[in-house]
Amino acid sequence: MQDNDESYYINPPVTHALQRFILALVKNTILYPVYSESSKIHLKAFCKAEKYDFNALEYNFKLFFELLEDYRKTLDIELYRFLKIKARYLFLDEDLFNQLPIFKPLENSECDSDSYESSCSADNEGIVGGHLIGF
Repeated sequence: MQDNDESYYINPPVTHALQRFILALVKNTILYPVYSESSKIHLKAFCKAEKYDFNALEYNFKLFFELLEDYRKTLDIELYRFLKIKARYLFLDEDLFNQLPIFKPLENSECDSDSYESSCSADNEGIVGGHLIGF
């Protein structure tokens, strides 16, 4: 997987059918937080048919839902950005991500939604979610 290649996310190496299945799986898991074995079996079969690494996809699911759990506690804009980035690893572009039942960050947040350098990030030591990317 080439993490730095933007075209990898624009034209993912998976079919539209797998993308839609992943979207439905994520939506169902958000709404009904039980990851069923039948869904896992279907996802594994999809990955096998498309010659995609199931273990990598399952790992990305795990990280996405751990990050979502943290985000739900705070509705922090920085965690929301990380969620959007992590969704790419599940082959969910911005349009598909916006279809997920996830509350948007608080509007009255002190952080500027378009700036990574804000007073909020200066108050906190380190990078929010840095443990997920090895910091």
